[in-house]
Parts: sequence; structure tokens; C-alpha cells
Amino acid sequence: MKLNPTWTVAFFIYILYLVVIFATWYVTGADYLKLTGADTIASFTVLPLFLGAVFLVFVLSHLGWWREVMTEDRKGGPGWALWVVLAVTGGFVLLNVIGADWTRITATHLMFLVLAAILVGFNEEALTRGILVVGARGSKWSESLVWLSSSLAFGLLHLPNALFGLPLVAAIAQVGFAFLAGSGLYVLRRVSGSLLVPIAVHGAWDFATFSKGASGAEGSSAIQMFQFGTYIVSIVLVIIVLRRDKRPS
Repeated sequence: MKLNPTWTVAFFIYILYLVVIFATWYVTGADYLKLTGADTIASFTVLPLFLGAVFLVFVLSHLGWWREVMTEDRKGGPGWALWVVLAVTGGFVLLNVIGADWTRITATHLMFLVLAAILVGFNEEALTRGILVVGARGSKWSESLVWLSSSLAFGLLHLPNALFGLPLVAAIAQVGFAFLAGSGLYVLRRVSGSLLVPIAVHGAWDFATFSKGASGAEGSSAIQMFQFGTYIVSIVLVIIVLRRDKRPS
């Protein structure tokens, strides 16, 4: 490791990542409400995410943080928590995929949707559940603060969407929902022992959301049930995991 992890270094990387993404949006004239359109997904979504991924790979390689970011050193929590999170997120993903109008999505469009989902899953998990978690632990923060800071930073990633066409109220709601979902992704890291699981779940969630939105399909009460069920389960499970940390060995 070329540089010991600290919150200061991690937060600086976080800010630089935001600059990469939103500067690219500005240059390309991105409209948040058209991110997944067939004619715009390549420049509005895949391009900034690709540049963000290149930036994160360079940073992690230069700092030598790959192992710490990808592997959970504080693995713990009930094993069943993994399956509970996978059940509610899996239900959300499945219903969105089933509900999408696939006749309106071409093969090329589908390829970009898959690529965008893979990139956003890697980028946002490597940044928040990876770099920020490792940095906070390197600064000797309590695990409760590690969860809180990384999940809040994940939520705040979505606030600048208000500058690119998303109504401010909706952007603020996104921050809250992302914070809750991020808590579940933190649980997946802690219980599975690897960042690969939250990367996969995050990517699948966004692929399902992107696809349904791109196809113009309507939502349903069942989808909302699994969506908000994910938020509730996530906050309950993160409390259970953090309380277990405080038990005497």
C-alpha cells in the first residue's frame, strides 16, 4: 500500500469523482430525464461512467488499496441477512424486468443499458462502500460512523441531479432513498465479506430501473412494495449488524 487510508484522502477522491461525472455531463449537455434514451445513453450515461471507472481504477492502483476496497476485513452479521436483502432486491429487479416493454428496446440500446449498469455498480460501490469505508476505518472511526458517513455520501451523490433537469424535491427524495438502499448494500459487504456482492446487486437494481424507464413502461404497486421493502429491511438489518459489533467477544 503506497498511502495509508484516511477519511481525508477518501473524501478527496469522492469529490474528484463527482467532478469527473458532472463535468462530463456539463460538457455533453446531459439531461437527467433522458439519461437512458436510445439516442443519449452512450454520451449522457456510459461515457461519464466509463471516465469515472478509469479514474477509480487508476486511483486504486496508484494507492494500492485494491485488497482493502474489495475485501471486507470486518465480516460479520447473521448469515440470513444476506438472503433477506437478496430476496427483496431480487423481487424489485424481477418485477421491473418483467414489466419492461422489451419490444421498444433494440439490441444496441440493450447493450448500452447493460454496460451502464455494470459501470454504475462498480463505480458507486467502489467509491462509497469501498474507498470511503476503507478511509473512514483508516481514520479509526467507529463502525457506526463508517456506515453513516459512507451511506450519506452515497445518497448525496444524487443531489447534483437537480442541476441537470431533475426537480429539486425529487433529487432530495433520491438522496434519502439512496441512503436507505446504501445501508442494505453496506450490510451485503459486511455479511458476504466481499464488495463484489453489493456491486452485482447495485448493477442489477439499476439495470432493471434503467430498462423499465427506457421502455416507457409504467410502474406498479408490487414494484413499490419491494422498493420500499428494501429500504425498511436495509435499515433494520444495519442496526442488527452494528449492534452485533458491540457485543463482547
